[in-house]
Formats: sequence, structure tokens, C-alpha cells
Amino acid sequence: MLESYVTPLLMSYVNKYIKNLKPSDLQLSLWGGDVVLSKLDLKLDVLEQELKLPFTFMSGHIHELRIHVPWTKLGSEPVVITINTMECILKLRDGVQDDHESGSSSTSRSASDSVKAQAKPRRLQQAAPSDPDLPPGYVQSLIRRVVNNVNIVVNNLILKYVEDDIVLSVNITSAECYTVDDAWERAFMDITAPELVLRKVINFSDCTVCLDKRNGSGKIEFYQDPLLYKCSFRTRLHFTYDNMNSKIPAFIKMQTMVESLKLSVTDQQLPMFMRILELVIALYYGAIGAPRDGDADEGSGPIRETVDPVPGMDVEEDNQGMARPFSSSELCMQPGGPDDQMDEGWVSWAWSFVPAIVGEEDEEGEDGTYHQREPGSSPSGTQQHAQPRDPVVSIGFYCTKASVTFKLTESLSESSYYSPQKVKSREVLCLEPEGITIEVLMMGEAFFDCQIGIVGCRAVCLKGIMGVRDFEDNLNRREEDAVFFMCGETLSAKGMTYLTNSLFDYRSPENNGVRAEFILDATNHKETYTEIAGMQRFGAFYMDYLYTMENGGGKGSVGSQDSPAVAKEEPLPDVQESSTKRLVVGPLEVRLHSSAVHRILKMVACAMDHEYEPYCKPEPELVEERRAPATPEELSSLEEFIPTRLTCLTLLKVCITVSVAEFNLLHTLMPVLMGQKAPPAPPSVPAFQPVRPLPALRFQVERVNVEHTVPMYGPELVGLVSALSQPSDNLLHHCYAHCYLKVFEFQAGLTCQDTAGTFLPLLPIIPSFSTALYGKLLQLPACWTKRSPVPTTECIFELPHFAVQATMAQALLLQALCQSWTHSLGNGTPQALSEGLLQQVFRAPGVKSRSPSPTLECSVQNVELKLCSRATVKCASGTVGAVKVCARTPGSEEGSKEKLVPLIQGPSDTRELHTSRWLNEIRKPESLLAPDLLAFSVQVPLQGDDCRNSEEMWTISEALD
Repeated sequence: MLESYVTPLLMSYVNKYIKNLKPSDLQLSLWGGDVVLSKLDLKLDVLEQELKLPFTFMSGHIHELRIHVPWTKLGSEPVVITINTMECILKLRDGVQDDHESGSSSTSRSASDSVKAQAKPRRLQQAAPSDPDLPPGYVQSLIRRVVNNVNIVVNNLILKYVEDDIVLSVNITSAECYTVDDAWERAFMDITAPELVLRKVINFSDCTVCLDKRNGSGKIEFYQDPLLYKCSFRTRLHFTYDNMNSKIPAFIKMQTMVESLKLSVTDQQLPMFMRILELVIALYYGAIGAPRDGDADEGSGPIRETVDPVPGMDVEEDNQGMARPFSSSELCMQPGGPDDQMDEGWVSWAWSFVPAIVGEEDEEGEDGTYHQREPGSSPSGTQQHAQPRDPVVSIGFYCTKASVTFKLTESLSESSYYSPQKVKSREVLCLEPEGITIEVLMMGEAFFDCQIGIVGCRAVCLKGIMGVRDFEDNLNRREEDAVFFMCGETLSAKGMTYLTNSLFDYRSPENNGVRAEFILDATNHKETYTEIAGMQRFGAFYMDYLYTMENGGGKGSVGSQDSPAVAKEEPLPDVQESSTKRLVVGPLEVRLHSSAVHRILKMVACAMDHEYEPYCKPEPELVEERRAPATPEELSSLEEFIPTRLTCLTLLKVCITVSVAEFNLLHTLMPVLMGQKAPPAPPSVPAFQPVRPLPALRFQVERVNVEHTVPMYGPELVGLVSALSQPSDNLLHHCYAHCYLKVFEFQAGLTCQDTAGTFLPLLPIIPSFSTALYGKLLQLPACWTKRSPVPTTECIFELPHFAVQATMAQALLLQALCQSWTHSLGNGTPQALSEGLLQQVFRAPGVKSRSPSPTLECSVQNVELKLCSRATVKCASGTVGAVKVCARTPGSEEGSKEKLVPLIQGPSDTRELHTSRWLNEIRKPESLLAPDLLAFSVQVPLQGDDCRNSEEMWTISEALD
């Protein structure tokens, strides 16, 4: 009957992860419709092998497991699996595998084999006894409906991670996964033509994340405030299949929505939080990892720790000792090795929960369908034509409003000696982003894209800092005064653009019965997701990371010449990889007043207050000799295409305002930032009084572009090119890391904030100018010791025009502004500003002075500098087109012209120097065709074996007109 088909399907999952289960008792309970299992222990080794993460499970328990099977309504009601109180404790896997792990490798392999034998629930109906009353088509349809509508409920899920003195715990009160209809309402659904879509929803209720510090005995003396407290969010899953014979979905969308995300970090949690981020980065770049199953076989070499890199992140073996996996071409060319199926890591484990349509045949299918190959089978032979197509996977995270609050803690003294220590926290800083989007789109190893966007963000000062109560409630200060960082737009003005084309957007194709289309090639992606499109959707921040891998049809590839797993007689496919990161920051304004600067530096000081050892230490650069010279095919392939990583950063309309310090306690923070012992805090701090008017120095820039290019596989490329006798310019160009910096319309000036909180018009000190800078750095210089003519560094600087102008009063105010930050009294009170000086600098509009102060102006034109460094010599050369220093005095009477007194000017026509008219007339700068004022060239030989003369030789040529 039905029990003979459905029972093995459910038992396979339960028995796979739970210890000491009697299949007979479980089967009898399931036939009764309900089963209740208590105090269950998880198979930790199975979880580690399935997840393939660099963590070890210290313990894993399930207090109660309930399974409800509605046998009489199996076609209309879901099977419900309920887990009450599940707790797991993890720790980071040791860097060196101990004897226990190596000694139990055979046991782990046997357990892994048994797990793999049980990991095929989709094939159980073929082994089940046949029933003449149930035709095969009906059985397949029923099992498909049962699997697609299983409800999973987890109550009180507890996950803990321990490392050193860090205890990170995640507690989810309730999580439920169920099937929904096209309106995302709970329903009993099936995959039917022509839509071929399955939708699911996962609701998480009351998620709390705690980060505490334990002592040497492993106990937590006092508990910190939770990082995240009772946060609820929901996830929508959308699976689209090609046809009824598909084994896996063609398109998968998994997107999570959070309405409100409130994070809280104390000064004691900040170092631990940074440690967790460092761990995530180390895992991402493969610096630490877990061993593979096939690496622990008897007779094998030492185990090398690594993790499967995230698609699109091409990790290299750099001079910091970080592990680099094979190049993408090598990954695609490894035939039938132990890593061919990547050992069914955590991706395969997560993939096992994706619903599949159970077809009549398992290995054969129609053209264009998805085929499932058995783990370990060879891709060659008759199965090569049935290579499974990679599904398109879209993952998204959306948050309407978020806040990150930084708190400072202080201990409270108790009357009783034995009473537990209590801690009081005070909020000092809050970061408030809104409209957050994180989207990932990938298709196998050939395409990976990650986009991150923020609609708006601001940072606010709260309460007091270091004894200064600058934003207490009793001061009645304006809310605008507390905001010191603003970027982008508000969500009310921008709208819900951050949800565009998501499962939470009612206008998306999936919510209107239309199959979504995805852009999966680099050319169309770059044309569609431009800088303008990203800022129109978001406004504050937009990042697009794109990785593509295409087959160029050639026969050579960097990094594949020494691959032992590739047969010599087989041609190597030319895999063309590219990696592009684009970051755009929208209009932003930063106000650096005393309250903001002290809070930022206090956060940095707290983050540095730890004694954690780094996960990976820098290692000396090792130079390995290339085994064989490059073949003509390899050189020809490299001349056509060399994989690179390009990073572009764009800043739009940046405004930074540095105000006069209203209080200054930097003398207690700077020693900590410099790694020294913190000096004692001042015994008392005077009451804070806002300074108005508040003078400030403002910097404005219209646009900043930064581009950074580096070879994707630097060690392999440098090893190949450095061994050539005459490498081409193209190959040498790609052996450098290149950086371009372009600044457009930068200006600086003085302003003042009045009592209403508004700033006066800018008084320019540095008028608007643009500049450009280019630099390149040779990769792995130790490989080029035999080629001294190759430049190691090169820098080019261009400045068409630059000027500085200021009156005496403005110069004195700039000096006072700088001294307010560099000099202060012991209690933090800065020196007072002269009211007369402020009135002289910031005059009321329309009021002219009877004796206006002259303005000193200094300017240079057409400045070009070039620096070059080789193994034997350092060179510098440059030109200066014109220099001008003059004093300019505006007219004191109506209609009078300003007077210009030149002090230094060149190049200049001095033929009329003897006349008095030459000193009084206003002369314009020479034209661009005029000769340069100054041209110089400097060469400094370096000490070395190739230097014949150790004395410094200077060659300077100057041309003055």
C-alpha cells in the first residue's frame, strides 16, 4: 500500500542524521500516523561531511521530534515534521589535524559511504515493493505531491559557536517552512503544466543573536546586550522547472525580507565582532578550511586545508600565504579525479532539500532537460551527452530599515562582595541605513554576480562620550546637529525601488505568472547594470561584482601547464575569465565636529583592544622556478587574452566639513591608536556648551574615479613572462598592478554654522581644479632580479591648474581651526576664538569694508611629474608650465578696480621691466604654447652588484624664461 512507498522516504532522512534509531519501531510508529522521538543525538560526523565547513560539531541534540503523516488525506494534507528544541555547538576546526581525526578516517569513510548509500530518497520508489492496486504513474504523482508539500516546523533552535573567549549564540524561537500558492498564501500545491512552478515560504520568528565573552574556565561572568533581539523575517522560494521530466529546477529564487533590523554592539563586543568578520573573510578567501574526504586516504600525503571558494572569487597564493585554488581552466579540465564531484559539500547538502520532479527514468531525458548524474560517475562515455545543465540561482536579501547602535559599557559597584557583576551600557553612536538590497545571481562556475545597494544612510550621535554630555536630552539640541553623515535619499522620497523584480515586488514577473529572464553574459550585463541605473534604483551606495568564465576555443591557459591531472595528449581549452567590481557612492555629506570625531576614534580604539592572533600570518615571498618554458601555443593564447581583476570606485558629490573643535580629548585616544598605553583620563570635564557661530573648513568634490587592475593569476603569469628573453609589451603590461585616480572639480573653503544650524556660503581658499594620478607596481619583484631594466614602480601625476588664496584673517582662522584639534587644555577645553576675527572673515552680505584686506594668491599651471624606480636606479622628471604669486586688493570705492601686485610670475616677458607701466598693469598668464618655466630630471643610482659607481649622480636641467 502507500505505507510501503512513503515510509522508506521519510525514514531515509530521519535515520541519516539521528543516532541509535530502530527502523522497526520507527516504521510501526509511522504506520500509526504519528511518531514522537525524544532526547535524540545527531550524527555529528555525518553533519560535518555533509556541510563541508571548516567547523567541528562539539555536540548536537534534539529534545523532541514529531512526525505526523495523514494517511487518509495524504493527497490533500501535508506531512508535518516538528522539531522541538534543537541545540548544536560548533568550534573552528584545528589547523593541524590531530591523531584522533586521522585515526578515525576509516570510520568516517565508512560512515560517509553509508550516508551516500542513504542519500537517494528520490530513487526509493524503484526499490519499494510493487502493488497491483497502485499503478506506477499514480505512485510517482503521489510521492511528488507528498515531497513538495512537507511542512517543517522548528521550535527553539539554538546554535552556538565558541572560539578562544568568544561565545556566539543564535536562538530562533520558531521557524516554519510550508508550500504556498501564487498569492503566497498557505496551500496544498502540486507542480502542474504549463506553469511548472513550486513556491515555498519560510517564516522565522524572534531571532536573537548574542555575543559574550567567557573567562579562562569557560564561564561567562556577565552577559552583554544581544547583537540582535527578537528579529522576525520571512523567506520566499520560487522553483521553476523546464518540463515534467526535469530532475532539478531550471531557475531558483530564494529571497529574504526583513522589515526592521536593529543591531547593537558594545565596546567589549566590538573586538569579538571584528574577529568574527575576520573569520568570515578568511573562509571566503580560503586562508583556512576543512580537509576533503578523499585527502585522508591511507598512503596519501599531508592534508592541505582549503575550502571550496565561492564562485567568482578567484583566490591566489599570494605573498601572505593564502591558499589559491586551481585556475578556472584547471577546474574545468580535471577529468574523473577524486574531486570531480567536489565531494558533495555543503552546496550539495543544501541542494538535497530542493524539490525535484520524480520522473519515470533517472538517467535519460529529453533534449533540453536537466539530468542527474550519480556521484562518482565519469563524465566520459555514454553519459557525456547527458551532462546536467547548471541551474540559474538567484539569492536576495532585502531590509526596509536597519540600525547599528554602538554602546559603551561601565561596571556598577554592588554592596555585596558575592553579588554578580553588573554592567550598564550607554548609547553613543547609531548608523541608520534604509532600503538595503543584496542580490546574488549565479549559474555554475561560468557566471557569478553580486549586487549590493543602499537607498539612504545616516549616522547620528547619541547621549555623551568620554564624560562629555554633548547630546543629552536636557540640552534640547536640534536633531540635525546630531547627524554627522548623510548619503543618498530617504526611503519615503525614493520609493520601493530597492525591491524591484524581487519576489516581494508585486510587479515582478514571478508574481504575474511570467517566467523571469536573467542576463547571463558579461556584455549585456554591463550595458544593463550601469552606474546610472544603479544610482537610479538606490541612491546612496551601489556595488556590482561580476565574474564570468567563457571558453575562448584556444589551447593554452595560464596556470595549467603543470597540472598533473590533465593528459598531455589532450588539448587544453582556453578558458577566458574576467572579474569586475564596480562601486558607486552617491551624494554624501560628512560633518566632522568634535562629537563625531571622538565617537569614531573611540570605536576604532575599542576595536583594536584585543590580543587575538591572526588566522593567517604573512609569509616571505617564495620564488619557484618554472619547470618548462612556455610553448608557442601558450604565448599566443596569452597575447589574445589575459584574465584580470578590475575594481572601479566612483564618488559623486562629496562634501566634507571639518568644524572647529568644541572639545578636545584626543590626547587620551591617540596613544591607544598608536599602540601605546592609554594615559589617565582627565578627572573632570567641564559642562558642554555648543559653540555658535561655529567656523569650519569645507572640502567639496564633484566626482572621484579610482580604477585598479591586477592580473588574476599573478604568480603563474609572472613566472611565465619573467622567464622569457624578450617578452612583449602586452605581457609586461599585465605583470603590473595598475591604479588610476581622477579628481574632478575639487575645491576647499571656509564656512560657518550659525545659530539656526545653516552654513554660510563658501569662501574659497582653494578654487576648483581637477587632477589625475597613475601608478603601476610590478608583481612579485623577486622574480625579476635578473632583469634590472624592468621598472618596479612608476607614477605619473598631472595637474593642469592649482591655486591657493587667502586673506590674513582667513589664514589666522585656519591656524586657529588646526590648533583647536592639535592643542587643548588638560580637561579638553580648546582655546576660545576671537569674535572680531570671525566678523572680519564672515561679513554680512552686501557690507563692504572701508579698508579691505589684500588677498595673497599662489598658483601653478601645467604641472607634470613622473617617478620611476628600477633595480639599479631611481628616476624623477617633471615640468612646471607657470608659477604666479601675487597680492590682490579689491577696490574700496564704488566703481574702482581691484589692484594686482605680482610678486613672482613666470614665464613672463621682461622686455618692459625698466618702465613703471610694467609694474602697474595686470598681465595674463602666457599661452599654452609658451615654453615651460621649469623642466628637471633626477637620477639616483642604487647600491647593488650591477652598479659600477656607488656615488650619487645628479643631472638637473632647468630652463627659465
